[in-house]
Amino acid sequence: MALAIEWTDTADAQLDDIIEYLESNWTPKEIKQFFNKLEQGIATIASHPTQHKKSLRKEHTYEYQLSPHTTIFYTYNSEKATILLLWSNRMNPTNL
Repeated sequence: MALAIEWTDTADAQLDDIIEYLESNWTPKEIKQFFNKLEQGIATIASHPTQHKKSLRKEHTYEYQLSPHTTIFYTYNSEKATILLLWSNRMNPTNL
């Protein structure tokens, strides 16, 4: 049984920023591909939360590399997975 997915306010705001960027710089086809990949990634996290690597940067957190440009940081318990961040891999990691 898949876990419920919860988004933090931070992750939700980061997704909004990503959408704004994509709409300004990518084609509709590329945007659709990104969201398909995001949906697949979230489904994988919900069904297999331990499958991804434990974060070395943030204790009790896992990392799912969505693309070369974006990493999803999340935690989970027996009921839900919480999306903490949608991190742009181009950003300074000391800001994590």
